[in-house]
Amino acid sequence: MSLLLMVLALLGALAVLGGGGMVLDRLLREVEGRRGPPQAADGEPAGPGSVGPGEGGYSVLEESTGDGTRASPGVPAPTLARVRELLALGRGVEAVRVMRDETGMDQDSARDAVEDVWRGRLG
Repeated sequence: MSLLLMVLALLGALAVLGGGGMVLDRLLREVEGRRGPPQAADGEPAGPGSVGPGEGGYSVLEESTGDGTRASPGVPAPTLARVRELLALGRGVEAVRVMRDETGMDQDSARDAVEDVWRGRLG
């Protein structure tokens, strides 16, 4: 009995989220004055999976360069060099502090960026 109630609650939650997504899409279309599917740059309807301007969201691959490394978003070359130097000396904590102080990143982002430098994925 309780399993049935949990399944019904899950289905209800999915219905609410789906309905909310449709309502949000309709409101955004009205605000932007857009009708129909997203258009490509040449005015033709965009293909499946493509998004129009202002649509979409976060993608893990946004900063990918195609060769397995990521572009260095806002990390100056001298900072990357200093971080590499500190990592070579085994001073990872100081490398994170340098990355945070010189780029304005928060602690977690700086730690992730230093790890990416260490693994050769950044810079």
